[in-house]
Amino acid sequence: MELYLKIIFLVILFILFVLSSIFSGCETAYTSISPAKVQQMINNKESGHKIISRHIKKYNQTLSTILIANNIVNISASALTSFLLSLIITNHGTVAIVATVVVTPIIVIFGEILPKIFAKQKPILFLKIFGYIIEIFYWLFFVFTYPLNKLSKKVYVTNSENEIKTMLSMAKEEGVLETHESILAQKALDLDSSKISQHYIRLKDVDSIPFRSSIKKANAMFKETNYSRIPVEQNGNLVGIIMLKDIFHLNSGNIASYIKRVPQISANSLLSIGLEKLRTSRSQMAFVTENNTSDKIIGIITIEDIIEELVGEIYDEYDTDEEIYEISLQKAQAKSNVAVKSVFKQLEINTSQMDDENLDLSLREWLLKELHVAKLRKNSSFTFNDAVKFKVLSSSNKITEHELIEINIL
Repeated sequence: MELYLKIIFLVILFILFVLSSIFSGCETAYTSISPAKVQQMINNKESGHKIISRHIKKYNQTLSTILIANNIVNISASALTSFLLSLIITNHGTVAIVATVVVTPIIVIFGEILPKIFAKQKPILFLKIFGYIIEIFYWLFFVFTYPLNKLSKKVYVTNSENEIKTMLSMAKEEGVLETHESILAQKALDLDSSKISQHYIRLKDVDSIPFRSSIKKANAMFKETNYSRIPVEQNGNLVGIIMLKDIFHLNSGNIASYIKRVPQISANSLLSIGLEKLRTSRSQMAFVTENNTSDKIIGIITIEDIIEELVGEIYDEYDTDEEIYEISLQKAQAKSNVAVKSVFKQLEINTSQMDDENLDLSLREWLLKELHVAKLRKNSSFTFNDAVKFKVLSSSNKITEHELIEINIL
């Protein structure tokens, strides 16, 4: 064979190896890139975003194109290598062995491992460079891949809610999100899955005023409770609310003329539905019924109750006797006489790694036990299960006083 033909075949063989590495890398890149990254490219109008987004939308067809092309390239490379070796080695058995020994490591290392590693680390950059090559083969093999794409089942959901929560937790662990950002995002997702029944105030715990009460009595009750609105009760059921701003300037009369109606929400409704109903009716409070078909009121819920599910406990100037004071989604303060189980329950801390006997102890007793000391001193701290840090903010020398403990969710 002429020398120039051998050179041409070697060049073709090199091109086949390069194409093999491109196809293998693109396969990994299209698998690794997230829809969010693609959408970000589209929003920023980055180069290559149209081709990449089209390939992602037609992922099954794109993958079929890559696999078909890669197999053709690898088979062609093996066949061409065998042919070139046959020009040097006359024994066919030896040619097959040498071709396998030579081609396999090259394809595996340079055509599979290295491009896949690079594509995994830089999927967007890899597709920006080689996406146009995939586009050419996409149309070359369209007649084969289109029917295959039609046979495959379309998947519309990119991530489930649980997967998104897991991603948020991973982002927190990797330092991409702050702890409070991760918690806030997860609680926002819970808003559309938590029901009113988990958060409303039971009727037995609601302060109400009789329907025929005088304004003087109502004002006295407002002064006693520090509320700005109070439910009105008639014949054992709540019929509306009376608001302080409507009667605080009055000294006589009956509250019946000032009663305002509020919406009713089923205990089976989602928090997000309840919030929407409250905002639609421009009301701060709603009465909770047993279900959608029942008029029996079993409690109340306010916008504050729903918002607290997102941002944690909300306090005002009169909430001074709280034993557990939630500062943020990840930080709280508690008195040392509070039971451990009460702290863990209110702050939603996992107790699976906690002994049952410790849950019944007070914070002081538990921390003394864990720190192996006789007295809690200021700034002493203990980390539970690498997830929650307890720090003594103030110590006390008097039996009647309680230490103040800071609790940080890590």
